[in-house]
Amino acid sequence: MTGMSPIASSLLRIHKIISRALDVSMQKCDEYLGKQGIPPEEATGFPLYVTTLKWITHSHHLTEDDIAFPYFRDKLEAPYARLEEDHQVMARILVDLDTCLSKISSGGVGRLREVLGEFDRVWGPHIRIEEDHFTADRLKAVAGLREQERLLSQITEHGSKNSGPLPLALPFLFYNLEDTDREAFMMAFPWFIKQVFVPIIWRGYWKPMSPFLLV
Repeated sequence: MTGMSPIASSLLRIHKIISRALDVSMQKCDEYLGKQGIPPEEATGFPLYVTTLKWITHSHHLTEDDIAFPYFRDKLEAPYARLEEDHQVMARILVDLDTCLSKISSGGVGRLREVLGEFDRVWGPHIRIEEDHFTADRLKAVAGLREQERLLSQITEHGSKNSGPLPLALPFLFYNLEDTDREAFMMAFPWFIKQVFVPIIWRGYWKPMSPFLLV
């Protein structure tokens, strides 16, 4: 846990998840463009992976706009207007992603790669601003451990309602993290989610995405 700040740790992890998924999606588009198409064995999983990236990003930004930013706005100085404007820009890009995915089977990989590049150009500077302002030390100065845990619980509940189907969202969250981060992230989940639902009962849902995940 980053300096015993649950909020800072959570922020860094969700940024790692989305950043990795965005990198993988762009790399795969480049690979497909070089091969003149998506291999049949990835034709189902790749759109599913990018769609889940869209849901997770949307959910993350909603939790910031609806819960985190209103809570911290009067407690911690940060460029909230700029961050919220970035969210609006990325929301429009996510809509474009949907349009691209609907055409991906008819040669739309090039346009998808362009839109992912637009996303990346906003995403990188955006998360640097957040991570520079919402550090563990600054958060601890305005909210104690219990208060941060309470707030994180609200954020988690809110996020689960907007992150798409759980049989896709949870494996996406788990398996876009490296081992140490994954273990820390999964600690909050009941054993039956980690040991039964995700790896066994839900595997059929997310298995097509496995070539893109850390499994």
